[in-house]
Amino acid sequence: MSDVFLISGEVDFPLTIDPSVWIFDERKIELENLFNDDKVKEDANEKYTKAVSKHWDREITEGSKVDNSQPFAAQKKQWLKESYAMPFSYFIENSKPRNRNQNVTIETENSTIVLPFETVFESFLAFSNKGKMITEGGPVHLYFNDGSNKDTPITSIRKIIF
Repeated sequence: MSDVFLISGEVDFPLTIDPSVWIFDERKIELENLFNDDKVKEDANEKYTKAVSKHWDREITEGSKVDNSQPFAAQKKQWLKESYAMPFSYFIENSKPRNRNQNVTIETENSTIVLPFETVFESFLAFSNKGKMITEGGPVHLYFNDGSNKDTPITSIRKIIF
């Protein structure tokens, strides 16, 4: 099993993605809350930009330092217990696909799946199961935004071709 997957095809920037580093990314979403009907839709990009800006401002005024405060330590412990997913749109945007009107091919270990661009763009990649990397059927599991494949996500993803 590979710990990375590829984004390739008609993109300006082919990517090799290692989801094992996402555990400390502020854009992650708890998998348990992913398909709740009452989840609040907020602009994750805006939230991330504000958090990074706040951190940058603090480093400019106070200098760089490691946050070992109790809340951060407790938060790290929580991260290592929960299951998380990441919106796939961040990585698709970074690869800059040339044609958003075509289908996307997902190559897994055992099959090839073709889906509309919007379905893939709005999907989520689960990368953590109870604080650990997804090893069985990993490195990521793809869940559709509408939750239609909640019980049967696309697993063993090796390459996504635009």
